[in-house]
Amino acid sequence: MKSAVDNCADICGWSALAGEYGNHPKLKDREVTDWAIVGAGFTGLAAARHLVKLKPDARILLIDGKRAGQGASGRNSGFVVANESPGHAGLATIEGRADYAALNALDRAGVAELAGLVHEHGIECQWMDTGSIHTAADPKNFAKLRYHVKAFAEIGIKANLMEAEALKVRLGTDHYKLGVHCKGGALVQPAMLAKGLLDTLPGQVEVFENSPVLSIREENGRIHLDLAEGEIIANKVIVGVNAFMGRLGLQKDRVFPLALTASLTRPLNKDEEEAISHARPWGVLSSQSLGATMRLTQDRRILIRNTAEYRPSGIGSSLLAARRSDHMAGLRRRFPWLVEDAIDYTWSGNICISQNSKPVFAEVSKNIYAAGCYNASGVARGSIMGKLIVDLAMGGQSALLDKALSLRKPSWLPPRPFFDLGANLRMAYERAKGRTEA
Repeated sequence: MKSAVDNCADICGWSALAGEYGNHPKLKDREVTDWAIVGAGFTGLAAARHLVKLKPDARILLIDGKRAGQGASGRNSGFVVANESPGHAGLATIEGRADYAALNALDRAGVAELAGLVHEHGIECQWMDTGSIHTAADPKNFAKLRYHVKAFAEIGIKANLMEAEALKVRLGTDHYKLGVHCKGGALVQPAMLAKGLLDTLPGQVEVFENSPVLSIREENGRIHLDLAEGEIIANKVIVGVNAFMGRLGLQKDRVFPLALTASLTRPLNKDEEEAISHARPWGVLSSQSLGATMRLTQDRRILIRNTAEYRPSGIGSSLLAARRSDHMAGLRRRFPWLVEDAIDYTWSGNICISQNSKPVFAEVSKNIYAAGCYNASGVARGSIMGKLIVDLAMGGQSALLDKALSLRKPSWLPPRPFFDLGANLRMAYERAKGRTEA
């Protein structure tokens, strides 16, 4: 009999179910190019596609350290978020509201951008314009949700409060006691979306994978990317590697990675469908930081993500097995009829966080531009900011670009090991606060 550790091979369920990916070569030679884009996730894919429109004669290289489209972009929970939770957004100040309004405009533009591409290219990614529901099971978090609705009304965003009975009918569980339904966003199978965007890139974009960039440097007016087996010399470089910016020496005193783990069940059987009253697919976000993110997918699986931690060295198999047990416990709290072997896949991934929840969007060095650190809102935000970082690099102008530039920059972080100590203490505190929502 296999142990829990044996079953935890960090296989992303989304990617495993997305179908066969195309293969792209590994970069092993010296390549000279007009543009190099580092990171083939939502940011890099958006940047590459936009560059082709603006520079149809340029050489454009898109390079990823792993399999293209299968990094964090394919491992997230599949929320194309248009409305971040006001409870997490610092709306108590005028400055906070200005930042929120700018981010909301960017997120909505990202949703619209992706919706257009999905329609234009016929990308099958289980797209659903259903929005998301922010929920609480613990009464101590109800005030936050009521504030959520009030704050949205004051800034002109539509949302409606859902009481316990309405949530039970909509979700098929009586676990949650209060919720806020926010429209304007979508739910997707993220790996299928990333794969579809990759597969429909214009042929002008040359894609290389399994080719990690080790360093970036300027030499004689051009940018050199050093790889294990090759080199790229580019006129301009766009970096969209999100949680891995620090490894390239960029913004490492401003952003940091959080390791998240998630599990996806097998499809529900007939009795289980009866138990949830054949509920339509839904997505649930927690009112509490580090509370559980939940999905009922179009293909009738349940996803849970209820663990997040500061682990720069990553998640090993033993720890992944422990997190799988955490996920099963969270599932059973909501769906007590689920059997212990219901989980098909458990995997880890990284998100990029800043202390003040602001993204990186800047020319970080001459002819090197970076966009990332989306603070767990990377599908929509990465898709629009990848496009806008190209506009910034080319000296473009637009109202949306102005909004991106208006955002406060990520705040300064203390150096390690002082930061590590503080981060672990803060995560322990947030886990304790969020235990009733995990």
